[in-house]
Amino acid sequence: MTLPQTVSLCDALEVAAINLQRPLSLTDLSRLFFPGLDWDKPADLGDASPDAKLRDALGLALARRAACGAAYPFDVSDRSIKAADIAAFDPYVFLLLGRTLNFGGPEETNSLLRGFREHFEDVVCWAMQQAGFVAEVLSEPRAKRGLPVQLEPALRELVNRFGEAAVLLQDKLVADDNDLDVDVLAVPVKGNGKRGGWPVMLIQCSTGAIKMLQSKVDEGAKTFGTVWDNGFFPGSLMRGGATPYELLGLAQVQWNRLSEAGWILDRTRIVHLASVGGEIALPPDVSKFWSRLWAARHDIDWRTGWQEAE
Repeated sequence: MTLPQTVSLCDALEVAAINLQRPLSLTDLSRLFFPGLDWDKPADLGDASPDAKLRDALGLALARRAACGAAYPFDVSDRSIKAADIAAFDPYVFLLLGRTLNFGGPEETNSLLRGFREHFEDVVCWAMQQAGFVAEVLSEPRAKRGLPVQLEPALRELVNRFGEAAVLLQDKLVADDNDLDVDVLAVPVKGNGKRGGWPVMLIQCSTGAIKMLQSKVDEGAKTFGTVWDNGFFPGSLMRGGATPYELLGLAQVQWNRLSEAGWILDRTRIVHLASVGGEIALPPDVSKFWSRLWAARHDIDWRTGWQEAE
């Protein structure tokens, strides 16, 4: 499963707009991303021309705006793009910058990538909460996320927080279990604890290459449901996968195959979820990391890094 290069170029255009803080016309973008060409004397270079690539990227940006609605932090047309003023944490920009760290540039790239992988789970959970779900991060580290460090008591606490009637089968756990292949769990409403079987989303988060997303979602998809009695029934569990990539550019046949694995949350869907609900406080550790990530925006290699990125 691969994404067209237009996706990475569109990401690069967005990072350029954030950093330059001015409207960027098609001519501006041409000179920024393809400086070797004489854009005062345009030529018909065919479908693969830089001009065509930029038009395709702006077209994708328009599709992103349609998917995100008012939460899309760019003013975009088929000929220009301009970033909004970013005064505080913005979920779209968080996911964009985290994804484009793979373009390279910042001295702390590896450290920032490690931090992004960890806090991506928190942002997915926060977005679910914003949309009205009761959600928790089960993956480690659990203590600072408000769950017991040990898996067994953490699972028992989930029963209480989700209002389930499930009974944990301790003998079904093994010594090397850490999160039962689930990063974020969410229920649409807290149950009453009388009968098990409330619908539960089991979301696996993946910040790696997009070609690994389907295997990440498929792997261990049924594990969580095997350790319970009287609740968390397999029939009421729904698998999901979350990625900071934007998947509107994914070929339809590949999207269909991916969606067979579960409910896929790409960048636009996570941002949409975060935009439709109430005001849930952002976890403090995410706020701290956001400051680091935002400070690194100027160093991301948006000019050329997109050419080698997936």
